[in-house]
Amino acid sequence: MKQKLRELFLITVGSFLYAVGINYFFVANKLAEGGVTGISLIIYYLTGISVSLSYLVINIPLVILGWKLLGKKFVYKTIYGIGAVTLALKLTSGLQGPMEDLIVVSIFGGITIGTGLGIIFYAGGSTGGIDILARILKTYKGLAVGKAMFIMDFLVLCMVAILFGKVIFMYTLIATFICTKVIDFIQDGITKAKGVMIITEKSDEIKEFIMVEMGRGITIFEGKGGFTSNKKEIVYCVVSKLEIFRLKQTIKKIDPKAFVTITDVSETLGEGFGNLGEE
Repeated sequence: MKQKLRELFLITVGSFLYAVGINYFFVANKLAEGGVTGISLIIYYLTGISVSLSYLVINIPLVILGWKLLGKKFVYKTIYGIGAVTLALKLTSGLQGPMEDLIVVSIFGGITIGTGLGIIFYAGGSTGGIDILARILKTYKGLAVGKAMFIMDFLVLCMVAILFGKVIFMYTLIATFICTKVIDFIQDGITKAKGVMIITEKSDEIKEFIMVEMGRGITIFEGKGGFTSNKKEIVYCVVSKLEIFRLKQTIKKIDPKAFVTITDVSETLGEGFGNLGEE
């Protein structure tokens, strides 16, 4: 229950950051977006219908479709995410910051929106929209989610170029690129794990530090030196990106002659590395 509440809290925080980015930067300066939010912005600019209302109405049939084709498990958090974003868009609609420099708007709008979406995705949530369509296309057509989302975002941005001109289109592309990079950083940059392989003659001390001081598990391999034929233990462990500096410094103190290789680990499952958004 505590884990679920934490996920819902993060989705809520992410939704409000996302809404602030949309209203304060994009709506106030007439920039656009991809996906359902982009369509909602286009409708707002052309008709004056609120972004929150359009966003909710467009998502309703998509959620029903997702419920039928993807199952209840996926849709529950999606419904909460859509509800949180809709409410946040409504509550922050008066929070707008018109600016003369659209480059600044694109940069900081992309950072704010990307941070919000990154937190939502990190918590296993979804803002609905093209995310639902992309997952349906992956499930039934085998099209990669990223590719499907890019195609649909691109179609919306083409509408923006036709309706509002190439300048708005280009500034929107800048914001979208920054947003994507921020999402990747939040999902991978902070939480990405590191695989560490240590060849040392002082494995007992290093093992104790990793297991007792860092609270991480290890695996031991038996090795033999290629030149000396001396037997050595090879210690392998996986630590978070934030822990790697401490581990490197300690290894250097214990055994300055230790040979260490460090590699990126794209995904980890198991005790101490469970993904927040997983069931």
